[in-house]
This record gives sequence, structure tokens and C-alpha cells, in this order.
Amino acid sequence: MTTSRIEFKKTGIPAIDEQHAQLVSYLEQLLMWIDKGHGFAAAFDAVESLSSYTRTHFEFEEQHMRDHRYPKLAGHIELHQAIIRALDGLKADLESAKDVEDDLAGMLRVWIVKHIDIEDMEYAVFLGTAPPADRA
Repeated sequence: MTTSRIEFKKTGIPAIDEQHAQLVSYLEQLLMWIDKGHGFAAAFDAVESLSSYTRTHFEFEEQHMRDHRYPKLAGHIELHQAIIRALDGLKADLESAKDVEDDLAGMLRVWIVKHIDIEDMEYAVFLGTAPPADRA
């Protein structure tokens, strides 16, 4: 697997966009460590950092949505919980010495492409912060 820069849409909400950038940075670091064969400890530390920061980000994002009375909050929380379960599964796979490369590729596709670029952008459209090209 060759790692490359992961692109994602910006919501126009500075704090959330900054947190998304940090989450993507953790994902890129994890993929790089696995790609370069840095071993279990590096991969586990990266998954642990990613998992911890993800939980913090989701708490912030969900509170932001509550504060703005986002009508799709309940469904968004369910998506967050699914991502947390997937991260917990990655940690369990690492602990049992399973190969996680395919799981990571799937996680990236679901999380970055679908979650940030679709669900989080729906919230940005709701708030009116999405770039004009994403408001259609």
C-alpha cells in the first residue's frame, strides 16, 4: 500500500475543519507506519491516538450540533458510534496480531469520503457554512 495525502471537504466551521485535519493526520501517520513496516507498537500507538482523538472530536461535534439544534443529530450520533466500533475493532485486531491493512483502507473510505464529505457537509449546509459548490 502506498500512502498519499488524504483529501477531504471543508465544512466552513473552523474548529471542526481543524479537528478533521488532525484526524486525517493521525490516519495518514497510521497508514505510513503500516506501509513502512514499523511494526505492532507503532501501529497500535497510532490507532490508540486516532481512537482517543476521534472520541474527543465526536463529543465536540455532537455538542456543536446540539447547540445549533441540528435535526439529524440522532442519526449522526449513530454514525459516530459505528466509527468508534470500527476503531475498537482495529485495536482488537492489532492486539490479536491480525493484518489490518484492508480494514484501514475500508475505514478510510467510509470515514473520510462518506462521513466527512457527506454527513458532516450536510450539517455545514444546514448551518450555512458550506462552500457554495457544496450547497446544492
